[in-house]
Amino acid sequence: MSFEDVFRISSIIQKRFLRLNSYKTFKKLALYASFKNEVLTDSIMNHAIANGKNVYFPKVVNEYKGHRGLKFVEVKGKNDFEPGSYDIHEPVGKCDMPDIKKFDTVVVPGIAFDISGSRLGYGKGYYDKVLFGLKGYAILIGLAFDFQVVKTLSTESHDVSMDMIITERRIIRTGNNFRL
Repeated sequence: MSFEDVFRISSIIQKRFLRLNSYKTFKKLALYASFKNEVLTDSIMNHAIANGKNVYFPKVVNEYKGHRGLKFVEVKGKNDFEPGSYDIHEPVGKCDMPDIKKFDTVVVPGIAFDISGSRLGYGKGYYDKVLFGLKGYAILIGLAFDFQVVKTLSTESHDVSMDMIITERRIIRTGNNFRL
């Protein structure tokens, strides 16, 4: 996709997210910095910060004996980022990990999703490790272009499914979370 198409369609998807009834109640949300041609999240970040919400972005860190994982860092604006792992923009702040079970929602990127909420990432497992502990606490939302949503994906036992997937054409509520 051209950047113009990514920007145009991402704008539609972000507006759909911001119009969710549940968004009004969110106080703490985690977003992602887009990579390659993922759906952009800039408008969501700007709107959330302007409306007094706490916004967090992931940062890849060394955890234990060379194992890498995600930690979330609060950001206050677009100047709080620098190029990080895999050339993805990451927050520059200190990695004092908040209690992620207190996040209202976590917005998740993916290569593909299926209609039941399964997600295919880039294969490193960073998000699955974090999301596994959030199931039932935070609302998990995947942002995707409609062509990224397929009928079914193969999943593994450690894969965590989304509660909702938002595309430019539809909002798919998977029934995985009672709060939606």
